[in-house]
Amino acid sequence: MPNTIEMVVSLKVPDTTAITALQTLNKIGFNKIKEVKRSDYYKFLVEEDMEKLKNKICKVDILVNANKHSCNFSIKKDKTIKILVKNINDDGSSILSTLKNRLVFKNIKKVEKATLWSLAIDADEKEAREIADRAAKELLVNEHYQEYAII
Repeated sequence: MPNTIEMVVSLKVPDTTAITALQTLNKIGFNKIKEVKRSDYYKFLVEEDMEKLKNKICKVDILVNANKHSCNFSIKKDKTIKILVKNINDDGSSILSTLKNRLVFKNIKKVEKATLWSLAIDADEKEAREIADRAAKELLVNEHYQEYAII
């Protein structure tokens, strides 16, 4: 029976894209947003021992560059609001093909890739979720080819 593994890949160094997003959000009126972080999110459907695969997959340089990335297998539970942004027509087949054919990860059945935005918002949870939803629509998501979920 297939298992699901979630992997979050974050930069160890300052992320200029996240810094620019924060500055832009503040300029367009989102003053309650105090911090923005961005990570790559992968979801794997696998038929293999999960721990064994986790040890191997976090060393794959096309996903995780050990010099500049850190790798976690869960989304951090903290006070930030998380927005998961995925390209609508991206079925993960190109990453899956590379992993299976070039890197011999035969037991991976499906891959999903998305961007995980984490917003630190100076507001109660209900208001913070509303602000995050507006920020996603106004800057973080292009609704012509992306979809998002607040998680």
